Amino acid sequence: EEPSKQPIKMTSIEQIDVCINWCKANGAHVDDRIVFKATRSAGITAIASSSIATEKPLISIPKTLLITNDLAKREFGLSESDVCQGNPNALVQLFTAKLKFASEVKSFYAPSIDVVPLKLDQPYFWSIEEISLLKGTDLHLMIKQNLLKMASEWLTLVDTLKLTPDDLDFYNQVKSSQDADILSLISDGKLNVTGKTSWASFPAYVWATSIFNSRAFPQLIIDGNISNINEAFLYPIVDLLNHRNDTKVRWTFEDDSVEFISLQRLKDGEEVFNSYGDKSNEELLLNYGFVQENNTYDYTRLSLRLDEDTLRDSPKFGIDLKKHTVGGNCVQYKLSNKEPLPDELIAFFGYLCKLKPETRLTVRGILEGQDQLYSILMQKTEFFKKNAKVDLSKIKFTSSKVLQNIKEYFNSERKIYNRSLEALQKAQKQIMKKHTTSMTSFKTIYKSDKEFANTLLVAFGITKFEDLTSRGCMKEALLLWIVRTSNKNSYPRKLSYQPPAYIFDCFQDVSKSIVIEKADVMEFMSFYKKLFPNLSERIPETFAVGDWKIRQFIVADTVMDTLVWTRKLTDEPYFIMREAY
Repeated sequence: EEPSKQPIKMTSIEQIDVCINWCKANGAHVDDRIVFKATRSAGITAIASSSIATEKPLISIPKTLLITNDLAKREFGLSESDVCQGNPNALVQLFTAKLKFASEVKSFYAPSIDVVPLKLDQPYFWSIEEISLLKGTDLHLMIKQNLLKMASEWLTLVDTLKLTPDDLDFYNQVKSSQDADILSLISDGKLNVTGKTSWASFPAYVWATSIFNSRAFPQLIIDGNISNINEAFLYPIVDLLNHRNDTKVRWTFEDDSVEFISLQRLKDGEEVFNSYGDKSNEELLLNYGFVQENNTYDYTRLSLRLDEDTLRDSPKFGIDLKKHTVGGNCVQYKLSNKEPLPDELIAFFGYLCKLKPETRLTVRGILEGQDQLYSILMQKTEFFKKNAKVDLSKIKFTSSKVLQNIKEYFNSERKIYNRSLEALQKAQKQIMKKHTTSMTSFKTIYKSDKEFANTLLVAFGITKFEDLTSRGCMKEALLLWIVRTSNKNSYPRKLSYQPPAYIFDCFQDVSKSIVIEKADVMEFMSFYKKLFPNLSERIPETFAVGDWKIRQFIVADTVMDTLVWTRKLTDEPYFIMREAY
């Protein structure tokens, strides 16, 4: 298989050889059949120089060569490493920055830290123009949120350790406003580091954070009793290996060394891969600086902001929003290649489309909710389709690699939403098929009730069902038919088409309980005057029999809300019996 598209690491083979020899001189084992090469497509890669089929460790690094929190605590004279609440690696990240950029003293770990590149491909190091191409995406928000978080951690470290930042203006700006638009404070290129960058600076800290995000390994490998499972360490040599989905590897801690074991049978010339885990393209781009085509584990998120009443009442309808609630009154659902349309999401939108008097989720509400979800998914699909076509004329400074990553990210997001749309259409068809006996299409009614269809010709000049939509009089026709149905027992002879009993029954129920207010009457006045008494005079056999007062149309409107679902794909109304989903 072709190697994954990786960010090209600005590291020489000579530096890697120095690092390997340093590791071996200090008790490490690196299998001689692993050879590191520089390639144009994947940067530094590890290649099997002969076939490898063993479950013995290919690489084993003593604990004394790892860059850990314990080292950082000793360096800075602190007993507690979790200086910044929520990030147990803040201190060791600062320590990594010091190892890389404090040139006054050559560190014991220099051979290990020298192979870590200065130039990184994560979005934090893009130009402002390049980042702006992501506006409207979750990734754009995460870049800003993560930079603000890094700034907050950096401020805490600078203050705790009484460091002197080289950029006091930036320090004071961030210090004075934790909610600042961080991107406006970072001019193009400000976060790019060089060999002369101050180790205590914000760019150095962002660099070190990005190194940990892309290269660090969980401390759980070494210590299963740590208090924070997010604690991590840098693991020389192994952190050079590229990623491929579903690569089977094992990391173990034996004889005071961390061991890397490949469970793959490798042929001569094949790349030795590590596995970063099941990552989405958003995670890969944000933390590693590359995107993987046809990523099995790719996912996106659908976020919605709700009012407090909607959140509070959801458990009454069997909707558990606890695991989906983020940031107070915002809910978030994951859409993935493996599960493009979670059942919970369908139920949630059915809940959003329930009527106030309803005490349970209904088939009508679920179908209406699916249509609302369809509209949102279509908007998302169109957004990513449009933005994948980057207008290069509007961008002064950019790289082809960044643009390719952005396009692939947009395309991968669009593919997920397309899969969700396909799954949604399939789910809607299944529901309609399952409830076919309790659903009646208004198109079927129009074709079956010839007498009523003829009245529409006189009333609106309608000659076929499709004219109701094109001429904008579908609602008027529905209301007229519902009121006619309510009057079915008033006609001297039985109607040629017998409407479903549940429609008549619903009208009677609503009529008994409804409270008509002046505002309701005023809302329907122009509609009513437009039709009556004209219709009752022109077609008395239909519209002058029974009760055709304005009150009946107000009742019919509530019946429509209760029973009618207009399918978005066809603009066709359906009457649906009131039943639980």
